[in-house]
Amino acid sequence: MLHRDYETRSRVSLKLVGTHRYAADPSTEILCAAYAVDDEPVQLWRPGDPVPPEFIEAAHNPSWTVAAHGDHFETAIEQHVLAPRHGWPIIPLERHRCTMAIALAAGLPARLDKIAAALELTNRKDAGGERLMHQMSKPRRPHKDEPAGVYWFDDPERLDRLCGYCRQDVEVEREIYGRVPPLSPAEQVIWELSSVINERGFCVDRAFAEAARRIAQAAGPEIDAELAEITAGAVTGINQIAKLLAWLQQHGCTLQKLDKPAIERQLERAEELPAPVQRVLELRLGGAQAAVKKIDALLARAGTDDRVRGAFRYHGASTGRWSGEGYQPQNLKRPVVEDLVTATAAVATGDYAHVQKLYPRPLAVVGDCSRSMIIAAPGHQLIGADFGAIESRVLAWVAGEAWKLDAYRRYDATHDPRDEPYCILACKMLHVPEGSITPDKPERAYGKTGDLACGYMGGANAIEKFAPGVFSETEKERIKAEWRAAHPAIKRFWYAVDRAAWTAVRERGRVVRCGPVAFKSNGTFLQLKLPSGRKLSYSQPRIIGDEREQHVLFSDNSLGQFKDCRFGQGAYGGLWTENVVSGIARDLLAEAMLRIEAAGYPIVLHVHDELVCEVPEGFGSLEQFTRLMTRKPSWALDLPIAAKAWSGPRYCK
Repeated sequence: MLHRDYETRSRVSLKLVGTHRYAADPSTEILCAAYAVDDEPVQLWRPGDPVPPEFIEAAHNPSWTVAAHGDHFETAIEQHVLAPRHGWPIIPLERHRCTMAIALAAGLPARLDKIAAALELTNRKDAGGERLMHQMSKPRRPHKDEPAGVYWFDDPERLDRLCGYCRQDVEVEREIYGRVPPLSPAEQVIWELSSVINERGFCVDRAFAEAARRIAQAAGPEIDAELAEITAGAVTGINQIAKLLAWLQQHGCTLQKLDKPAIERQLERAEELPAPVQRVLELRLGGAQAAVKKIDALLARAGTDDRVRGAFRYHGASTGRWSGEGYQPQNLKRPVVEDLVTATAAVATGDYAHVQKLYPRPLAVVGDCSRSMIIAAPGHQLIGADFGAIESRVLAWVAGEAWKLDAYRRYDATHDPRDEPYCILACKMLHVPEGSITPDKPERAYGKTGDLACGYMGGANAIEKFAPGVFSETEKERIKAEWRAAHPAIKRFWYAVDRAAWTAVRERGRVVRCGPVAFKSNGTFLQLKLPSGRKLSYSQPRIIGDEREQHVLFSDNSLGQFKDCRFGQGAYGGLWTENVVSGIARDLLAEAMLRIEAAGYPIVLHVHDELVCEVPEGFGSLEQFTRLMTRKPSWALDLPIAAKAWSGPRYCK
């Protein structure tokens, strides 16, 4: 095993442009490379030194593997800097291992220093060296007596100190690799495919994105006018932070700051807020400035070929789902406007006045068209599909809710609107004859909202989140009660899976089964084995509570820091159920990715339960793509799976 770490500098910001564009920038240079083979001493390479023979061996000997923390960075530097400028070899992807991916799959933090602290490693990251690295990785300001130009902190003392920092990172990474279980062979293949997709990237319509940006900028006065109206003139600009905070506090909102995480947390409890307060927070979060920043993030990461690379983080969520890096394709707004083609054409003009004539809220239309910024390359088309109601189907499957599985099977076979599962569920909840509620009836909302909100033990608050302002408190309580009455097997599963989790923690080493899943704890990690064989991992599990009510408390990354889950309240049946269902849905998507890629459909996007590929015009078909997407794995042959495919020049789902 060859462990490695590189230190670089560049005129472009790694955080702003992302790994791939950073590495490809002509100004990016390598300052040093530290590496070690197995348990041998860490060695150092500097520009001008011969290519280390260990790297030549790793490139040509299939028995060798290489590792790094955040391997995508080292790989990109090898491809764009070390190979073309210094003659280094390229090591095949299948020989790469990533300790960040391994740590995330084990339920640990992503950062090297946080992992070392969580595992109480002997080796720790050099905090002072990290500060020096940030100083040396970007140009410094010219001194007063220096002419205009690009200057660096590059004196020998600093370089020597940086080399020591680089060596220490290898020591920490190597110890992590020895302590954390590696990815399974199946997951290693999925990680490799994820790397291929990130390297491939997706194409951006730069001209359209710039036109949308001009409209978003022009919408600033519109936002400020609405804000002034809501606040009766107390706040006249979305960036008047002190006035905004004062007005919010006068109206019962106790926020102390208005950064994005704070507002998002507050909006998660939107049902507790007066409507004007909620709208003001939404304006602050999604105002013109936010729209401009979103487009800027997209354009900043687009390379000279107008492709955005590195947009997805493997195992970014604890269940194994991917998260976004930099520009967030997962957070793109679903369009509300009915005629998206016309809206896209209007936004493409870049003329705010023209768009305003057609649509009363131009900024909202820009949001509707955000997916249209992603396009197929010339001579190609996009083809995609997403699973239909996959979490509802998986939930019924793991819990053994037979009537619901039968309803999905019947609907998949007939496509009769009267067989639509939300309609069937609404009939059950409202105690009316089956078939009397159809998709065009407002009563269908009872079934849909109940299914979206209540599957993981959700109640009135969850219902309000999915259908804000639609139902009264009495109606919300009725939806919760009727949904649970209609799903006795799922209700039993909630309590059974919670009991299985804390039993496994209490009885260390015992395999505790619950339906198609199983728990086992070794004291350091609680593992949840899914039907696919993949294991979800929960770090530092312990029991809290008393004899009447016990819960498992573990440490996770869900709050942005590696801390006790749910603010120390511990897990419960709904959380375990959500993890099981989300993990299984992710495995279904991952297996579909492997099939679709192998069939010659190059994946460029995967968003939640959707795959998008870029293929030459005339290649493949929607029918074949749908068959590939919905082919059942051997471990879920009785799970009803459906998908709807589409194709076109722009991402429009």
